[in-house]
Amino acid sequence: MCNASSNNQEMEESSEYDYEVFLSFRGPDTRTDLTDYLYTSMTDAGIRAYRDDKELRNGEEIDDQLLQAIEQSKVSIPIFSKGYADSTWCLKELVKMVESKNIRRHKIKPIFYDVKLSEVKYQLDHYGNAIASHANNKRFNDETINNWKAALNEVGALKGWDFQSMPNRGKGDFVREVVNDVLIELKSAYLEVSDCLVEVDNHVDEIMRMIGAHNHETKIVGIHGMGGVGKTTLAKIVYNQLSNDFVNCCFLSNIREIEITCLQSQLISKILTNKCLDINNTMEGKKAIKERLCSKTVLLLLDDVDKASQLDALVQKRGWFGEGSKIIITTRDRGILNVPTLVDGTYELTGMNLHHSLQLFSKHAFRRDCPLEQYILHSERAIKICGGLPLALEVIGSLLSGKIMGDWDTILKELEEFPQEDVQRKLMISIEALNEDQRKIFYDVACFFIGSDKRIAIHMWEGCKFLPHQSLGILQQRSLIKIGEDNLLWMHDWLRDIGRNMIQQGSGKKPEKQQWLWAPAQTLEVLRKKQMGGDVHGIGSIEAICLKFDKLSEYSTIKECLASFSNLRFLEVDSQDFNRNREFILTHLCYQYSNFFQATFGPLILPELRWLSWTHFPMDLRLTNFSMWKLVILDLSMSRITEKWDGWSHIKLAANLKVLNLSKCEELRKTPNLSFQVNLEQLILERCENLVQIDPSICHLKNLVYLNLNYCLRLQKLPDEMGALESLTELLLDCTSIEEIPLWRRMNKLEILSLLGCTLLKKFNFIGCPYEALPDSSGNMKILKMSFSHIRKLPSTIGMLEKLEKLEAGGLYLGGEIPDSIGKLPFLKTLVLTATRISAVPRLPESLITLCFYTHSMETLPDLSNLVNLRTLSLQLWGNLKDPSEFEDTPSLWWIGRLPMLEVLDLGSPYITTLSSDLVLLSQLKRLELQCPNLQCLPSLPTNLSYLSIQHCGKIKTINDLSNLKELSYLDISDCEKLIEIQGLEGLEKLRMIEFVRLPSLARLPDLTNLKKLKEIHLKSCTKLTEIRDGPGSLEILHIENCLNLQKLPDPSNFKNVKVVIP
Repeated sequence: MCNASSNNQEMEESSEYDYEVFLSFRGPDTRTDLTDYLYTSMTDAGIRAYRDDKELRNGEEIDDQLLQAIEQSKVSIPIFSKGYADSTWCLKELVKMVESKNIRRHKIKPIFYDVKLSEVKYQLDHYGNAIASHANNKRFNDETINNWKAALNEVGALKGWDFQSMPNRGKGDFVREVVNDVLIELKSAYLEVSDCLVEVDNHVDEIMRMIGAHNHETKIVGIHGMGGVGKTTLAKIVYNQLSNDFVNCCFLSNIREIEITCLQSQLISKILTNKCLDINNTMEGKKAIKERLCSKTVLLLLDDVDKASQLDALVQKRGWFGEGSKIIITTRDRGILNVPTLVDGTYELTGMNLHHSLQLFSKHAFRRDCPLEQYILHSERAIKICGGLPLALEVIGSLLSGKIMGDWDTILKELEEFPQEDVQRKLMISIEALNEDQRKIFYDVACFFIGSDKRIAIHMWEGCKFLPHQSLGILQQRSLIKIGEDNLLWMHDWLRDIGRNMIQQGSGKKPEKQQWLWAPAQTLEVLRKKQMGGDVHGIGSIEAICLKFDKLSEYSTIKECLASFSNLRFLEVDSQDFNRNREFILTHLCYQYSNFFQATFGPLILPELRWLSWTHFPMDLRLTNFSMWKLVILDLSMSRITEKWDGWSHIKLAANLKVLNLSKCEELRKTPNLSFQVNLEQLILERCENLVQIDPSICHLKNLVYLNLNYCLRLQKLPDEMGALESLTELLLDCTSIEEIPLWRRMNKLEILSLLGCTLLKKFNFIGCPYEALPDSSGNMKILKMSFSHIRKLPSTIGMLEKLEKLEAGGLYLGGEIPDSIGKLPFLKTLVLTATRISAVPRLPESLITLCFYTHSMETLPDLSNLVNLRTLSLQLWGNLKDPSEFEDTPSLWWIGRLPMLEVLDLGSPYITTLSSDLVLLSQLKRLELQCPNLQCLPSLPTNLSYLSIQHCGKIKTINDLSNLKELSYLDISDCEKLIEIQGLEGLEKLRMIEFVRLPSLARLPDLTNLKKLKEIHLKSCTKLTEIRDGPGSLEILHIENCLNLQKLPDPSNFKNVKVVIP
């Protein structure tokens, strides 16, 4: 177990960090004020915080203890007060924070206490005077002064808390927000590093073995086990590991929740990357999958299958997909997988043992790998309660995190009252501990919003006064929900089921008394009961419903009953497109139903409605019946509305509208007049394929932050009036027909601009082409994507995008040189330049983590020696091929050993003739891929490699000793015509797969008997190979093809399960 100290200042050592938060502050300004509040609140919440209690300093050198505290902390919080920059200690701390941020996953979250962001970032007013004073005193050299200024500039641009802009806010409330945010940050930061994965490697290895990770056979594998045991987590890890080898990937989640025809449509559209098909019935969907995907080699994950009919509809036969497909199925029901002609193997996932349970519990309760010493006995009680279930360990650990010993006793006693097998009831305690607002948001997510964008849902919750930001933080802290980097809400299916069961139990299992009706059939049942005069007392308390109509006649039920939902705030209607077939309506409907469309309800209905989502909205149904006063989200996607639709006049009344979704409205040619929607924040027009004009009234949307025009294929021009969108932060224009980006000088908050596949785009005024200087509008840009457009060169002013974090560009038209100014981008993390004609690369910024560069026009290798933070490097240089004798004899990529963080290296170029011996210094390198036709030999390789691929290296004759690669699991050597020997192959203890293809000079293989983990050997077109000596008993596949001189094979009786394939 772990040793611990009870002193809050000297917290217990963890596996990596002594402290979690480092507080940097100027003592006279905030020590007894905000800093003291923060420190006390953090330690009370169980956060290991460091604050320097020394009031006076001796000398100029910063204490080693302070430097160590910064290095060992996960988050630093500089508290920028008026006098912060007066202190050289504070400035030195700030420089150290920035250094830690740039070399590891250290986070900086500044507080702007009584100064503005601009004062810090640009050293204005008192900050400017303080820096000038330090410079004038001549005690510090220019380099030190510049480092201080650079640190202030960088940290001043980071997201944090701006207290000075909230003059009416109390410090107690502010500190509470900071502590909650820090708890979320710490949890996500810890789980990012550890992945919170305990005892998972063996499971992954076994599934990878069963599915034949690198062979070319179709394999279908099922993972089964009780809810909460970690099936989805395991399946996702396997899926992610396999995904690099597949072009066609599809992950269908929560299958039990989605109609089969929708799943079939999703599967086809994701694999074929086109719009969703209209599938009318299951048989039609099965036929479409078989016909359209039979030639596609796919990676498919079917998550949470609970009926055999779902499997039958999606994967009835393995021949539905191309040879080499891999399919993973998760289910709680083992019986669903009992299809011997379909499923190749099953794997049961059971609960964790005590040791691993304690480790996982500690990760969530203490954010470390073992309990604090004084909590060991309590932790052992907790893991006994959880019964080895990962979900229970995570949720109950999160519930107890930060609580005092007395609270632990109270909660554990309550949990111990329930039988050991009643884990669901134990998890309910965590939900019952929420306040009313938090519980309503939890139920909303459980019933409707899994997989939804939190930024949209927040608008409804704010309209209902639910305090969503705070509530979501609590739900995350307690592991009841997760929010991904893409802002999508996620909840474990077991927690979803528990939440829904609690709703049903609370209403006595009477649907009309439930506040949430998530099942369309259940909602329709309540409506029909109301229509027939049944007892539906309580219908007025229903807050959220989901409806689905397959028959037009069912709309009569709405006419009579919808007005009864007086407290409804969320309405989702999924209907078929009855407008497509007017003849059907006229010939099959009686007058009363068709007359319904023209009818009115009298007074406006649904006065509390905040969210209205109605796909295929009937054009004859009068929107004027609906109250618009409180509406904040309107989704009319896939409807046949046009710009002349009379419903637009009523939508003008929705003064509080925040989100308008018109995606896939294929008859919309022009956007409506939106001048009345002045509070609109998101406008979604994706796949409005006939849209040709944006109405100039868009200039009135001063609060618009998100505009999605992706796949508006006929849209050629953007109006100048869009320049007035001063709040816009994200603009998506993928695969449109626009030819020019106008010069929008007032759009100064734009952070994300995506122009992927804009093949007609030629002018890019927005980032300085053809102008010499960038407009002010570009200063906040963080992500810029413009691959496969007609942009011919990167502008010389690219360096003025000073906040840019990600740049993607490419296509056959992009050429010239990368501007030198790109080296001035201090935050650039990802640079992807593919299929280009770029001829020169300047010094790139040291902040880069990912670099992918592919060009046909460079004949010299770039100098990347300064990219010390790089983790992924893909370098493909293919220009006019020279005679090999013209190449330099000096080692190529002499700088490679200076990239200590590199994890993935992919090199392809005829200009690489040798590799530096410093390659062996890359201790973090896990994956190495080489395609270098003129490479003469390999140097010693890094010992931590797990994946090695050598292809088209036609000059290599011998691969020197590989036996030091103790972690290597996959070895692929292909198209190396002169290779005659591979040394050290017999010493690769963890090797699982060998693939040797088109090695015509390779005559022999060593004895592989000692490779106890080797599962597969694939040999193709090794025409000189005469024998294969004995292999290990673990071997399962021996695939031999076109090895014409092979005379001797291992004795099959030496293997338990080997499958020999000789076409």
